[in-house]
Amino acid sequence: MNNISTLQKKASRCLSKKVDMPMSPVWHMGKISKFASKGDHKLMQDAIDYLTCKAQNKLSFNDDDKEFLVELYEAFWWGGKYKGYHEAAQLAKHYVHGNGASVKLNPEIYKNIPIVSATIQTMKTFIQEKQSKGIISFDMRCDNSEFRTKNYVKKLFLMNFKTEGKMKSNGVLEAPQKNERVQKMDSHFYLKSQNTKINKSQTRTIWSIESIYDFEPFEKADYYTIIPLENFPLHLPDGLSQYMETLGIAKSFVYGTSWIEIW
Repeated sequence: MNNISTLQKKASRCLSKKVDMPMSPVWHMGKISKFASKGDHKLMQDAIDYLTCKAQNKLSFNDDDKEFLVELYEAFWWGGKYKGYHEAAQLAKHYVHGNGASVKLNPEIYKNIPIVSATIQTMKTFIQEKQSKGIISFDMRCDNSEFRTKNYVKKLFLMNFKTEGKMKSNGVLEAPQKNERVQKMDSHFYLKSQNTKINKSQTRTIWSIESIYDFEPFEKADYYTIIPLENFPLHLPDGLSQYMETLGIAKSFVYGTSWIEIW
């Protein structure tokens, strides 16, 4: 009886926040960005907060609620394309329309990042050390524990995280803060290599970066995504984005890239 009473109280609190779902999120977000419209910002944030409350308490979502969330992610696509965040836009749209299929990105988006090119060079040194010991074919990732103990790897931890990116203590690579195109897509990732010595002087390496486009549920973390709309950003809880999968209107997926180098 107490549990039922608690649920009823939570439901009542959510219902007290009830708002009509904005029918065109991209239009309202455009007004927020272009005209700094406080009214449109309140309308959008109130809708997000109301649906967040419903998701946290596992209340039912009607068709308007679901349509709003899908159109919100479609609005991210339009906004991302407009601001030049092409990959982030592509991934956001794929979350609600890709049905879980994997996405292959252009490798150039990663290859030109200073921390990636620097990590490649240090990994090559490590690969050559292994080959000198007779290990002809092997795979490794940048968080390899033996690799991270090498003196020549220390420079990766000391790189300028704002302009170059850096390697964190656990071996994950952090994209440069000033590279907003990558930051909006994937701020932390691992670089993997599949290496085969093909003759006395050459090695064939398949470099790859792979991530999962998903979100932490409310029960695990209180994360949120800031949607930058000039002076009036919107706050979208990751838990609500994750709950879209429960509702059957979104699906997580694997994305990444790979390229072959003979060196």
